[in-house]
Amino acid sequence: MIGPRRQQGAALIVSLILLLVLSLLATSSMERVTLQELMVNAQRDGEVALELTEEVLREAERRIDGGLLTEADFTASGPLYSAGAAPAPEDTASWREDNSFAATETQAAWAQTFGRPVPMPRYYIELVGDLAGMGQVTDVVVSGRHNMTANDVRPSGFRVVAMSQGFTGDARRIVEVYYAGEL
Repeated sequence: MIGPRRQQGAALIVSLILLLVLSLLATSSMERVTLQELMVNAQRDGEVALELTEEVLREAERRIDGGLLTEADFTASGPLYSAGAAPAPEDTASWREDNSFAATETQAAWAQTFGRPVPMPRYYIELVGDLAGMGQVTDVVVSGRHNMTANDVRPSGFRVVAMSQGFTGDARRIVEVYYAGEL
């Protein structure tokens, strides 16, 4: 009869090494998923900020089309700026309460639609000046305006700059458009 052999523990060591490798793979995979989730959230926040900024531009255009603005309203101190007086959009100081409009209409609509708070979007308007000919009019956003330069009334050009942030406030978008309207 042959007696029991002594175990060397090889099976235990191999199984522990396999367990270690599987744990490292699981940890690596979990870190990748977390990074991808952060990237998707940042992209979504940036897209929300861009959509919100575009809606803020529509609010500014409604202000221009409202017929309440005169050339005297545009000054060097804003938020309605005379030609060449508007601040640099990328400067954080450009978006204070004293030199830009709060887009409260847009913010309220978005907060109601999505059921969560939205950082206050802002905009300012710069009067570029009279648009002399049809070539200049077609270079700016002209919606539903035909033969604007044919009559005595010539359109004015406006530079509208809008800024908004996504839901988290981490993404920020600034969009600038040129718009034609009447004062």
